[in-house]
Amino acid sequence: MHPMKEAPFSKRAAHIYRSFIDDSFYRNSTYLLINMGVSTGSGFLFVIICAHLFSQASFGYATSLLGALGLVTSLANIGMSRTIVRFMGRSENKSQDLITNILLVSGFSILVAIILSHFFSSFGIKHVDPLVEIVFIATAFLMSIKALFDSVFVAIRKSSGTLIENSLFSAVRVLFPIFVIGSGYLGIFSAQLAGVVLALVASVLLLRHRHGFTFFVRPSKTSMEGKWRFALGSYTSDLVGGLPTSVLPIIVVARLGAVAGALWYVAMQIITVLLTVSGTVSQAMFAELANAEGNINKFLKKASLSMYALLIPLSVGVFVLAPFILRLLHGDYVAADHVLRLMTIFALIGVANYISGSILQVYKKVLYITVVNAANAAVVILYCLLFAHSLDGIAIGWMLGEVVNLVLFVLGGVVVYRQNHGVVAID
Repeated sequence: MHPMKEAPFSKRAAHIYRSFIDDSFYRNSTYLLINMGVSTGSGFLFVIICAHLFSQASFGYATSLLGALGLVTSLANIGMSRTIVRFMGRSENKSQDLITNILLVSGFSILVAIILSHFFSSFGIKHVDPLVEIVFIATAFLMSIKALFDSVFVAIRKSSGTLIENSLFSAVRVLFPIFVIGSGYLGIFSAQLAGVVLALVASVLLLRHRHGFTFFVRPSKTSMEGKWRFALGSYTSDLVGGLPTSVLPIIVVARLGAVAGALWYVAMQIITVLLTVSGTVSQAMFAELANAEGNINKFLKKASLSMYALLIPLSVGVFVLAPFILRLLHGDYVAADHVLRLMTIFALIGVANYISGSILQVYKKVLYITVVNAANAAVVILYCLLFAHSLDGIAIGWMLGEVVNLVLFVLGGVVVYRQNHGVVAID
Protein backbone atom coordinates (compact mmCIF):
# COMPACT_ATOMS: atom_id res chain seq x y z
CA MET A 1 0.00 0.00 0.00
CA HIS A 2 2.74 2.45 0.90
CA PRO A 3 4.81 1.95 -2.28
CA MET A 4 1.72 2.71 -4.38
CA LYS A 5 1.23 6.00 -2.57
CA GLU A 6 4.86 6.95 -2.49
CA ALA A 7 5.49 6.47 -6.21
CA PRO A 8 3.41 9.48 -7.40
CA PHE A 9 4.89 11.60 -4.60
CA SER A 10 8.43 10.59 -5.60
CA LYS A 11 7.70 11.47 -9.21
CA ARG A 12 6.31 14.86 -8.24
CA ALA A 13 9.29 15.54 -6.00
CA ALA A 14 11.68 14.54 -8.77
CA HIS A 15 9.82 16.76 -11.24
CA ILE A 16 9.98 19.75 -8.88
CA TYR A 17 13.68 19.13 -8.29
CA ARG A 18 14.44 18.92 -12.02
CA SER A 19 12.42 22.07 -12.72
CA PHE A 20 14.30 23.89 -10.00
CA ILE A 21 17.72 22.74 -11.21
CA ASP A 22 16.87 23.52 -14.85
CA ASP A 23 15.85 27.09 -13.96
CA SER A 24 19.10 29.06 -14.07
CA PHE A 25 17.67 31.87 -11.95
CA TYR A 26 16.71 29.60 -9.05
CA ARG A 27 19.85 27.49 -9.42
CA ASN A 28 22.26 30.43 -9.37
CA SER A 29 20.26 32.25 -6.69
CA THR A 30 20.56 29.15 -4.52
CA TYR A 31 24.32 28.92 -4.99
CA LEU A 32 24.70 32.62 -4.27
CA LEU A 33 22.50 32.39 -1.17
CA ILE A 34 24.49 29.42 0.11
CA ASN A 35 27.60 31.44 -0.59
CA MET A 36 26.10 34.29 1.39
CA GLY A 37 25.38 31.88 4.24
CA VAL A 38 28.99 30.72 4.22
CA SER A 39 30.22 34.31 4.21
CA THR A 40 27.79 35.23 6.98
CA GLY A 41 28.69 32.29 9.18
CA SER A 42 32.41 32.81 8.69
CA GLY A 43 31.98 36.54 9.27
CA PHE A 44 30.40 35.92 12.66
CA LEU A 45 33.06 33.39 13.57
CA PHE A 46 35.71 35.89 12.52
CA VAL A 47 34.19 38.55 14.75
CA ILE A 48 33.78 36.13 17.68
CA ILE A 49 37.39 34.95 17.43
CA CYS A 50 38.77 38.47 17.08
CA ALA A 51 36.57 39.79 19.91
CA HIS A 52 37.91 37.12 22.26
CA LEU A 53 41.55 37.09 21.18
CA PHE A 54 42.15 40.79 20.57
CA SER A 55 41.33 44.00 22.45
CA GLN A 56 38.42 46.18 21.40
CA ALA A 57 40.90 48.90 20.44
CA SER A 58 42.80 46.55 18.11
CA PHE A 59 39.55 45.34 16.58
CA GLY A 60 38.38 48.93 16.20
CA TYR A 61 41.53 49.95 14.34
CA ALA A 62 41.19 46.87 12.14
CA THR A 63 37.64 47.90 11.20
CA SER A 64 38.94 51.27 10.06
CA LEU A 65 41.53 49.50 7.91
CA LEU A 66 38.82 47.18 6.53
CA GLY A 67 36.75 50.25 5.68
CA ALA A 68 39.72 51.68 3.79
CA LEU A 69 40.07 48.33 1.98
CA GLY A 70 36.44 48.51 0.88
CA LEU A 71 37.01 52.05 -0.36
CA VAL A 72 40.03 50.96 -2.44
CA THR A 73 38.26 48.02 -4.04
CA SER A 74 35.35 50.32 -4.92
CA LEU A 75 37.63 52.96 -6.40
CA ALA A 76 39.74 50.43 -8.31
CA ASN A 77 36.88 48.49 -9.91
CA ILE A 78 36.10 51.17 -12.54
CA GLY A 79 32.77 49.46 -13.27
CA MET A 80 34.31 46.21 -14.50
CA SER A 81 32.30 43.91 -12.22
CA ARG A 82 28.92 45.11 -13.49
CA THR A 83 30.23 45.28 -17.05
CA ILE A 84 31.26 41.63 -16.84
CA VAL A 85 27.82 40.57 -15.62
CA ARG A 86 26.08 42.72 -18.22
CA PHE A 87 28.09 41.68 -21.30
CA MET A 88 30.27 38.60 -20.77
CA GLY A 89 27.44 36.08 -21.03
CA ARG A 90 27.10 36.86 -24.75
CA SER A 91 30.75 37.54 -25.50
CA GLU A 92 32.63 35.44 -28.05
CA ASN A 93 36.01 36.30 -26.50
CA LYS A 94 35.45 35.76 -22.80
CA SER A 95 39.10 35.03 -21.94
CA GLN A 96 40.37 38.11 -23.72
CA ASP A 97 37.71 40.26 -22.08
CA LEU A 98 38.65 38.94 -18.64
CA ILE A 99 42.39 39.55 -19.09
CA THR A 100 41.68 43.09 -20.27
CA ASN A 101 39.52 43.71 -17.21
CA ILE A 102 42.16 42.25 -14.88
CA LEU A 103 44.90 44.52 -16.23
CA LEU A 104 42.73 47.61 -15.96
CA VAL A 105 41.67 46.87 -12.39
CA SER A 106 45.19 45.83 -11.31
CA GLY A 107 46.68 49.18 -12.24
CA PHE A 108 43.95 51.18 -10.55
CA SER A 109 43.93 49.07 -7.38
CA ILE A 110 47.68 49.40 -6.77
CA LEU A 111 47.65 53.14 -7.47
CA VAL A 112 44.66 53.87 -5.25
CA ALA A 113 45.96 51.66 -2.43
CA ILE A 114 49.33 53.45 -2.42
CA ILE A 115 47.65 56.86 -2.28
CA LEU A 116 45.18 55.88 0.44
CA SER A 117 47.87 54.26 2.60
CA HIS A 118 49.36 57.71 3.20
CA PHE A 119 46.15 58.82 4.97
CA PHE A 120 45.90 56.10 7.63
CA SER A 121 46.64 58.53 10.45
CA SER A 122 43.64 60.60 9.36
CA PHE A 123 41.47 57.49 9.75
CA GLY A 124 42.34 57.24 13.43
CA ILE A 125 44.95 54.49 12.92
CA LYS A 126 48.05 55.19 14.99
CA HIS A 127 51.64 54.00 14.69
CA VAL A 128 51.51 52.92 11.05
CA ASP A 129 54.71 51.25 9.85
CA PRO A 130 55.79 50.19 6.31
CA LEU A 131 54.65 46.59 6.88
CA VAL A 132 51.07 47.76 7.41
CA GLU A 133 51.18 49.70 4.14
CA ILE A 134 52.65 46.74 2.21
CA VAL A 135 50.04 44.31 3.54
CA PHE A 136 47.27 46.79 2.79
CA ILE A 137 48.39 47.41 -0.81
CA ALA A 138 48.79 43.68 -1.54
CA THR A 139 45.41 42.86 -0.03
CA ALA A 140 43.65 45.64 -1.94
CA PHE A 141 45.17 44.47 -5.23
CA LEU A 142 44.20 40.81 -4.76
CA MET A 143 40.71 41.55 -3.39
CA SER A 144 40.01 43.67 -6.46
CA ILE A 145 40.88 40.73 -8.73
CA LYS A 146 38.75 38.39 -6.61
CA ALA A 147 35.76 40.69 -7.15
CA LEU A 148 36.21 40.31 -10.93
CA PHE A 149 36.28 36.52 -10.71
CA ASP A 150 33.12 36.55 -8.60
CA SER A 151 31.39 38.52 -11.35
CA VAL A 152 32.60 36.14 -14.05
CA PHE A 153 30.98 33.15 -12.33
CA VAL A 154 27.72 35.10 -12.06
CA ALA A 155 27.89 36.29 -15.69
CA ILE A 156 28.32 32.78 -17.10
CA ARG A 157 25.63 31.58 -14.66
CA LYS A 158 27.94 29.11 -12.93
CA SER A 159 27.70 30.53 -9.42
CA SER A 160 28.87 27.26 -7.89
CA GLY A 161 32.37 28.58 -8.64
CA THR A 162 31.77 31.60 -6.43
CA LEU A 163 30.63 29.30 -3.64
CA ILE A 164 33.77 27.15 -3.89
CA GLU A 165 36.33 29.93 -3.93
CA ASN A 166 34.58 32.01 -1.31
CA SER A 167 34.30 29.01 1.01
CA LEU A 168 38.07 28.67 0.88
CA PHE A 169 38.50 32.39 1.49
CA SER A 170 36.13 32.28 4.46
CA ALA A 171 37.76 29.24 6.05
CA VAL A 172 41.25 30.75 5.94
CA ARG A 173 40.04 34.14 7.18
CA VAL A 174 38.40 32.54 10.22
CA LEU A 175 41.37 30.37 11.19
CA PHE A 176 44.18 32.85 10.53
CA PRO A 177 43.71 35.12 13.60
CA ILE A 178 44.17 32.11 15.90
CA PHE A 179 47.77 31.82 14.74
CA VAL A 180 48.65 35.51 15.05
CA ILE A 181 47.50 36.30 18.60
CA GLY A 182 49.37 39.31 19.93
CA SER A 183 49.94 40.85 16.50
CA GLY A 184 47.34 43.58 17.04
CA TYR A 185 45.13 45.02 14.34
CA LEU A 186 47.54 44.01 11.57
CA GLY A 187 47.03 40.35 12.45
CA ILE A 188 43.26 40.78 12.16
CA PHE A 189 43.53 42.54 8.83
CA SER A 190 46.09 40.08 7.41
CA ALA A 191 43.46 37.35 7.55
CA GLN A 192 41.96 38.93 4.41
CA LEU A 193 45.27 38.58 2.58
CA ALA A 194 45.75 34.95 3.56
CA GLY A 195 42.22 34.05 2.46
CA VAL A 196 42.23 35.87 -0.86
CA VAL A 197 45.42 34.16 -2.04
CA LEU A 198 43.84 30.71 -1.79
CA ALA A 199 40.56 31.97 -3.27
CA LEU A 200 42.30 33.32 -6.36
CA VAL A 201 44.16 30.07 -6.96
CA ALA A 202 40.86 28.17 -6.79
CA SER A 203 39.14 30.66 -9.15
CA VAL A 204 41.85 30.37 -11.78
CA LEU A 205 41.73 26.56 -11.69
CA LEU A 206 37.94 26.48 -11.92
CA LEU A 207 37.71 28.98 -14.77
CA ARG A 208 40.46 27.25 -16.70
CA HIS A 209 39.56 23.59 -16.27
CA ARG A 210 35.76 23.70 -15.90
CA HIS A 211 34.73 26.66 -18.03
CA GLY A 212 37.35 26.84 -20.76
CA PHE A 213 38.99 30.16 -19.87
CA THR A 214 42.64 30.70 -20.75
CA PHE A 215 44.86 33.24 -19.04
CA PHE A 216 47.58 33.30 -21.71
CA VAL A 217 45.95 35.70 -24.14
CA ARG A 218 46.75 39.29 -24.97
CA PRO A 219 44.44 42.05 -23.78
CA SER A 220 42.58 43.92 -26.48
CA LYS A 221 41.24 47.44 -26.85
CA THR A 222 38.23 46.00 -28.66
CA SER A 223 37.17 44.14 -25.51
CA MET A 224 35.74 47.36 -24.12
CA GLU A 225 34.31 48.79 -27.34
CA GLY A 226 30.77 50.02 -26.75
CA LYS A 227 31.03 49.24 -23.03
CA TRP A 228 32.88 52.20 -21.56
CA ARG A 229 29.80 54.35 -21.11
CA PHE A 230 28.06 51.60 -19.16
CA ALA A 231 31.25 50.74 -17.23
CA LEU A 232 32.06 54.28 -16.16
CA GLY A 233 28.44 55.03 -15.39
CA SER A 234 28.17 51.90 -13.25
CA TYR A 235 31.52 52.71 -11.66
CA THR A 236 30.41 56.16 -10.66
CA SER A 237 27.06 54.98 -9.30
CA ASP A 238 28.57 52.04 -7.39
CA LEU A 239 31.39 54.16 -6.02
CA VAL A 240 29.07 56.86 -4.79
CA GLY A 241 26.55 54.32 -3.53
CA GLY A 242 29.23 52.43 -1.60
CA LEU A 243 30.67 55.51 0.09
CA PRO A 244 28.52 55.27 3.25
CA THR A 245 29.52 51.63 3.85
CA SER A 246 33.22 52.35 3.32
CA VAL A 247 33.44 55.78 4.94
CA LEU A 248 31.24 55.33 8.03
CA PRO A 249 33.67 52.97 9.85
CA ILE A 250 36.40 55.55 9.28
CA ILE A 251 34.17 58.39 10.53
CA VAL A 252 33.14 56.41 13.63
CA VAL A 253 36.73 55.61 14.64
CA ALA A 254 37.97 59.13 13.89
CA ARG A 255 35.14 60.87 15.80
CA LEU A 256 33.98 58.42 18.44
CA GLY A 257 37.05 56.23 19.02
CA ALA A 258 38.18 52.67 18.36
CA VAL A 259 35.70 51.04 20.79
CA ALA A 260 32.74 52.74 19.08
CA GLY A 261 34.22 51.61 15.76
CA ALA A 262 34.17 48.01 16.92
CA LEU A 263 30.52 48.30 18.05
CA TRP A 264 29.49 49.87 14.76
CA TYR A 265 31.33 47.25 12.73
CA VAL A 266 29.59 44.39 14.55
CA ALA A 267 26.12 45.92 14.11
CA MET A 268 26.80 46.72 10.46
CA GLN A 269 28.02 43.18 9.80
CA ILE A 270 24.64 41.82 10.89
CA ILE A 271 22.73 44.41 8.84
CA THR A 272 24.92 43.60 5.85
CA VAL A 273 23.71 40.01 6.09
CA LEU A 274 20.12 41.19 5.69
CA LEU A 275 20.99 43.49 2.81
CA THR A 276 23.04 40.78 1.11
CA VAL A 277 19.99 38.52 0.93
CA SER A 278 18.32 41.04 -1.35
CA GLY A 279 21.56 41.81 -3.17
CA THR A 280 22.29 38.14 -3.83
CA VAL A 281 18.91 37.42 -5.40
CA SER A 282 19.13 40.70 -7.30
CA GLN A 283 22.54 39.71 -8.67
CA ALA A 284 21.16 36.49 -10.10
CA MET A 285 18.15 38.37 -11.47
CA PHE A 286 20.37 40.93 -13.19
CA ALA A 287 22.34 38.16 -14.93
CA GLU A 288 19.04 36.69 -16.17
CA LEU A 289 17.75 40.06 -17.37
CA ALA A 290 21.01 40.76 -19.20
CA ASN A 291 20.48 37.58 -21.22
CA ALA A 292 16.69 37.81 -21.49
CA GLU A 293 14.58 38.30 -24.57
CA GLY A 294 11.04 39.55 -24.23
CA ASN A 295 9.02 40.23 -21.10
CA ILE A 296 10.78 40.63 -17.74
CA ASN A 297 7.72 40.30 -15.50
CA LYS A 298 8.40 36.68 -14.55
CA PHE A 299 11.90 37.51 -13.36
CA LEU A 300 10.68 40.47 -11.30
CA LYS A 301 7.96 38.38 -9.64
CA LYS A 302 10.32 35.51 -8.81
CA ALA A 303 12.94 37.87 -7.43
CA SER A 304 10.45 39.87 -5.32
CA LEU A 305 8.86 36.80 -3.78
CA SER A 306 12.25 35.22 -3.10
CA MET A 307 13.63 38.34 -1.43
CA TYR A 308 10.67 38.97 0.87
CA ALA A 309 10.23 35.30 1.74
CA LEU A 310 13.82 35.21 2.97
CA LEU A 311 14.23 38.69 4.43
CA ILE A 312 11.07 39.16 6.51
CA PRO A 313 11.63 36.22 8.91
CA LEU A 314 15.34 37.03 9.15
CA SER A 315 14.63 40.67 10.02
CA VAL A 316 12.07 39.73 12.67
CA GLY A 317 14.54 37.26 14.16
CA VAL A 318 17.36 39.80 14.31
CA PHE A 319 15.11 42.47 15.85
CA VAL A 320 13.82 40.15 18.59
CA LEU A 321 17.11 38.39 19.31
CA ALA A 322 19.50 41.33 18.88
CA PRO A 323 20.95 41.25 22.45
CA PHE A 324 21.40 37.48 22.34
CA ILE A 325 23.11 37.60 18.94
CA LEU A 326 25.51 40.28 20.14
CA ARG A 327 26.18 38.40 23.36
CA LEU A 328 27.21 35.38 21.31
CA LEU A 329 29.88 37.52 19.72
CA HIS A 330 31.08 38.94 23.03
CA GLY A 331 29.39 40.45 26.07
CA ASP A 332 31.00 43.85 25.48
CA TYR A 333 29.17 44.21 22.17
CA VAL A 334 25.63 44.09 23.62
CA ALA A 335 25.88 47.89 23.81
CA ALA A 336 25.16 47.93 20.05
CA ASP A 337 21.72 46.29 20.35
CA HIS A 338 19.73 49.53 20.10
CA VAL A 339 21.58 50.59 16.96
CA LEU A 340 21.14 47.13 15.46
CA ARG A 341 17.38 47.13 16.04
CA LEU A 342 16.94 50.58 14.52
CA MET A 343 18.78 49.58 11.37
CA THR A 344 17.02 46.21 11.06
CA ILE A 345 13.68 47.94 10.52
CA PHE A 346 15.02 49.84 7.56
CA ALA A 347 16.80 46.86 6.02
CA LEU A 348 13.46 45.72 4.58
CA ILE A 349 13.49 48.82 2.39
CA GLY A 350 16.44 47.35 0.53
CA VAL A 351 14.21 44.89 -1.34
CA ALA A 352 12.44 47.58 -3.33
CA ASN A 353 15.74 49.39 -3.90
CA TYR A 354 17.45 46.32 -5.34
CA ILE A 355 14.58 45.44 -7.66
CA SER A 356 14.23 49.00 -8.94
CA GLY A 357 17.99 49.31 -9.30
CA SER A 358 18.18 46.16 -11.43
CA ILE A 359 15.49 47.49 -13.77
CA LEU A 360 17.39 50.77 -14.13
CA GLN A 361 20.67 48.90 -14.77
CA VAL A 362 19.16 46.73 -17.51
CA TYR A 363 17.87 49.81 -19.30
CA LYS A 364 21.29 51.45 -18.77
CA LYS A 365 19.96 54.35 -16.69
CA VAL A 366 23.31 54.63 -14.95
CA LEU A 367 23.24 58.42 -14.75
CA TYR A 368 20.02 58.35 -12.77
CA ILE A 369 21.40 55.63 -10.49
CA THR A 370 24.47 57.78 -9.90
CA VAL A 371 22.34 60.78 -8.95
CA VAL A 372 20.31 58.68 -6.50
CA ASN A 373 23.43 57.18 -4.93
CA ALA A 374 25.01 60.64 -4.68
CA ALA A 375 21.94 61.93 -2.85
CA ASN A 376 22.09 58.96 -0.47
CA ALA A 377 25.82 59.39 0.19
CA ALA A 378 25.47 63.15 0.73
CA VAL A 379 22.65 62.71 3.25
CA VAL A 380 24.41 59.96 5.19
CA ILE A 381 27.91 61.44 5.31
CA LEU A 382 26.89 65.06 5.93
CA TYR A 383 24.44 64.12 8.66
CA CYS A 384 27.01 61.92 10.40
CA LEU A 385 29.73 64.57 10.17
CA LEU A 386 27.56 67.49 11.28
CA PHE A 387 24.92 66.07 13.63
CA ALA A 388 25.92 62.61 14.85
CA HIS A 389 27.60 62.60 18.26
CA SER A 390 26.92 58.95 19.13
CA LEU A 391 26.32 55.60 17.46
CA ASP A 392 22.58 56.28 17.50
CA GLY A 393 23.25 59.43 15.48
CA ILE A 394 25.32 57.45 12.97
CA ALA A 395 22.46 54.95 12.63
CA ILE A 396 19.94 57.75 12.06
CA GLY A 397 22.11 59.16 9.28
CA TRP A 398 22.29 55.73 7.64
CA MET A 399 18.49 55.31 7.86
CA LEU A 400 17.84 58.72 6.31
CA GLY A 401 19.95 57.63 3.34
CA GLU A 402 17.84 54.47 2.96
CA VAL A 403 14.67 56.57 2.83
CA VAL A 404 16.18 58.74 0.09
CA ASN A 405 17.09 55.61 -1.88
CA LEU A 406 13.60 54.16 -1.48
CA VAL A 407 11.80 57.21 -2.82
CA LEU A 408 14.11 57.91 -5.77
CA PHE A 409 14.89 54.33 -6.84
CA VAL A 410 11.28 53.15 -6.80
CA LEU A 411 10.08 56.28 -8.59
CA GLY A 412 12.72 55.89 -11.30
CA GLY A 413 12.16 52.15 -11.65
CA VAL A 414 8.41 52.55 -12.10
CA VAL A 415 8.81 55.30 -14.70
CA VAL A 416 11.38 53.36 -16.74
CA TYR A 417 9.35 50.15 -16.55
CA ARG A 418 6.20 51.87 -17.80
CA GLN A 419 8.06 53.66 -20.59
CA ASN A 420 9.32 50.35 -21.92
CA HIS A 421 6.07 48.42 -21.31
CA GLY A 422 7.98 45.72 -19.41
CA VAL A 423 9.93 44.57 -22.45
CA VAL A 424 13.72 44.51 -22.34
CA ALA A 425 15.61 45.67 -25.38
CA ILE A 426 18.99 43.99 -25.10
CA ASP A 427 21.67 45.58 -27.24
